[in-house]
Amino acid sequence: MQSRVPSDGCLTVEWLGQSLSNVRGDKLLVPASAVKVLTAATALEVLGPSFTYKTEILATKTDQPGVVTDLFIVGGGDPVIVRNEYVATEKYKTFNGTSLETLADQIVATGIRTITGSIVGIDSRYDEKRFVDVWPSEFHFTESGPLGALMMNDGVVIGEPIKPDDPAVAAASELRSMLLARGITVSGAVRHDPSVPSAATAVTTISSSPLPLLLREMLVNSDNNTAELVLKEIGYNQKKLGSTAAGLEVVTKFFADKKITPVPTLLDGSGLSSSNKASCQSFMTLLNSQAAELAPLLAIAGTSGTLINAFEDSPMNGRLLGKTGTLSGVKSLVGYLPVEGGQPVVFAFIMNASGIDNRTAYRPLWNALGEALNKAKPTPRADQLAP
Repeated sequence: MQSRVPSDGCLTVEWLGQSLSNVRGDKLLVPASAVKVLTAATALEVLGPSFTYKTEILATKTDQPGVVTDLFIVGGGDPVIVRNEYVATEKYKTFNGTSLETLADQIVATGIRTITGSIVGIDSRYDEKRFVDVWPSEFHFTESGPLGALMMNDGVVIGEPIKPDDPAVAAASELRSMLLARGITVSGAVRHDPSVPSAATAVTTISSSPLPLLLREMLVNSDNNTAELVLKEIGYNQKKLGSTAAGLEVVTKFFADKKITPVPTLLDGSGLSSSNKASCQSFMTLLNSQAAELAPLLAIAGTSGTLINAFEDSPMNGRLLGKTGTLSGVKSLVGYLPVEGGQPVVFAFIMNASGIDNRTAYRPLWNALGEALNKAKPTPRADQLAP
């Protein structure tokens, strides 16, 4: 197996505190979406496992019962607010989302029946950069974005052929549709304001699932929008700046505090940039130190997310836990193989080579890795496992 690793590739395998394979483990390579593991590890420590996003509804009320002028929806950065109709269209279904239907029902339950003005989106928690600067334009609106602190359905408005440029307007449009369907009258067109007026009062709030469940969504489905918004929240939490740059500063400090060397160079939180660089050893440090937290958040081979069609006819099926990464000329797989009655085998495998992202190129190498990992038994000799 070790001899088959491309020259621009790395492979590290560790078990029971021993290094069983280290092929160019310190080489900095493009990891693609495996970067999300680094984002998740940072978020778990910086934001904490009990963190939740909150989306607030406020209104400028009138003297008439059930009548308000404007209804404001204030984004708190929740990346997975969705309506059921959108989830039905997704390749990888949102499974820990925040229900837009529930939010609409909560508004109805407050007694509001008429909005004489508009539904107004507010997304001032984060900056107004809708895409990461280094991304190629073909990734815009498709692989990720437009980004904002108020997003619903990944920015999609049901029934519109393309995403609106402004995710706050898109979110307000979706909420308007849900309220109209519930019998609330809305007179004005949706709009996006920079802030909530002081005269507005609280109506209701909806919270996301706790952070680990959102990170599981991000890692299993390789959700780029979630990764980028989590990165902005990391920046907001530590520096009061909801930007990619602020988030990356915090992530870099996290790497330094964890004594990760060589230090990864990241330009986004999702791994879409081909300028991101990290080593197999960087992943191993975090996978080992946060195994209890990270392992349950990963896709399961042959069962879920981006690994649902991998290792189907292998002993890895239903066992291997991993995060994939794919760009043109990039294929990555990092994660764990649980061992019954013992500690999991930890591995990182990154390949940068022309055509390696083609299934015929990487699958034989993944299968060879799986065969080697499968040698692990509760009481083996280390040399029995080395790939």
